[in-house]
Amino acid sequence: MRIAIITLPLHTNYGGILQAYALRKAIMDLGHEADVIDRNMKIVFPPKWKMPLIYAKRLALNIVSGGKGPEIFRERRLVREHPFVASEVSRFIDSRITPRPVDRYDDIKAGEYDAFVVGSDQVWRPKYFGRIEDAFLAFTSKWNVRRIAYAASFGTEQLEYSYEQLEECSRLLKKFDAVSVRESSAVTVCDEWFDCDDAKFVLDPVMLLTDDDYHDIASGATRRPAKGKALKYIMDPKPEKTVVADRVASWFPAGMHDASVAPRDLSIPLKRRVVPPLEEWVACFEDAEFVVTDSFHGCVMSILFHKPFIVLGNVARGLSRITSLLETFGLEDRLVQGLDPDDDGEYYLSGIDWEAVDGVLEGMRNSSLDFLKKSLK
Repeated sequence: MRIAIITLPLHTNYGGILQAYALRKAIMDLGHEADVIDRNMKIVFPPKWKMPLIYAKRLALNIVSGGKGPEIFRERRLVREHPFVASEVSRFIDSRITPRPVDRYDDIKAGEYDAFVVGSDQVWRPKYFGRIEDAFLAFTSKWNVRRIAYAASFGTEQLEYSYEQLEECSRLLKKFDAVSVRESSAVTVCDEWFDCDDAKFVLDPVMLLTDDDYHDIASGATRRPAKGKALKYIMDPKPEKTVVADRVASWFPAGMHDASVAPRDLSIPLKRRVVPPLEEWVACFEDAEFVVTDSFHGCVMSILFHKPFIVLGNVARGLSRITSLLETFGLEDRLVQGLDPDDDGEYYLSGIDWEAVDGVLEGMRNSSLDFLKKSLK
């Protein structure tokens, strides 16, 4: 079959890129053709006649707030800087995913695809997706196609839909041939809020592939900066997270490599905001002795590469997806709020029964692939 994958736009987020790559590969390994649809996130400038007024207002707000107001020429900066900041990760996207760019989902015409797969990542979170009805395939409502949700995520247990969005998306979800979600809590959300009582709990697409697939990706890295070191990958830096990371770094003579990226941090030079290649990021997890992260996919890569790790709660990005992942593999003790200053790391450096983890992973991988295979028949 010809299949279109609807997911979040491919930016500079490593996890978002990798899950799109993995889902496409898993579908193609089942014998289908697959396109990842990448909606262009165009920078929208104010109308020319309105620009002087908007820029003047932003300037005034900066003067009043002592320079803490909105960025005056934000749109111009983004157009100029984004291609440079994303240049390294774009090579992986272009060569390994080869997405189909569209300005609007309405650009896809009837008859181009036999099936649509929505997922994964936080594709059902309105604040991330945009027009959320399109994440429930509103643009296909009159077409005779198969509609599947694979590991779709709401990101959080708190529903962020308006009443109107909930009504429309519930109606659209009833047209789906098969529904699966990435968090165990999302099964309940589908049932209680969307009147969908047959949603299945499946693995994130990244875990559908094996560590051999990621060894292959890592082999393309030109730098291996995490060899013999602990690894820090933090998406939302906070002082308390730095304290934990510094404590972990003290456990390793070689110290710690920081793989965190800050493409939007205007306080640092543009060169340092360039996001390193995805191959290097994967290689960091392959090489690290230990991982400190607040990222869902940071946990996923640690599990796949059998790396001892701790994860720091990231409520802003959605904690339910991390707790669901850890509970699935019996690793709830890896979620910490802090570390004792005298902690020598003995417990966290060991204590993971990887044989048991692999047993759960194999079972979940088989059932998840079976869901995908049956859904696409």
